[in-house]
Amino acid sequence: MEERVSYAEIRAWFLECYYQYCQTKLFHLQQWVAGEYEFGFAYEEYSNAFSSDVERLMLEVLTLILAAGRGQVETFHRERIAELLSGIDLQTLLAELPYEEAEEFRRDLNILKLI
Repeated sequence: MEERVSYAEIRAWFLECYYQYCQTKLFHLQQWVAGEYEFGFAYEEYSNAFSSDVERLMLEVLTLILAAGRGQVETFHRERIAELLSGIDLQTLLAELPYEEAEEFRRDLNILKLI
C-alpha cells in the first residue's frame, strides 16, 4: 500500500478544524443559521486535500459519522462513498491496514451499514 494519511490523523485534523470553527463562532458571538454545520466547514477544508482514494473514502466515512444524521448531507456523502468503493477492493484495503486502524474503520463502516 502506498504511503498515506491514517484514519486517526484524518480524524484528528478534521476534529481540530471542527473545534476551531465552533470556537470562532463563540468568540465572535455568531448565531448558527439554518443549514450551517461545523462538520460541513471541516469537510470543505479537507475535501480536496487527499490524493488517494483510500484517504478520500476515510474522509467521507468520517464526515458521515460526525454528521450523525444531521443536515441534508447523507445522500451526497453516500454517493461519494459508492463512487470511491467502485474503484477499491474493500476487503483487500482492510487487510492491508494496520490491525487497529482496520478495526476502527470497519466499525465505522458497519455503523453506517456500508459493510
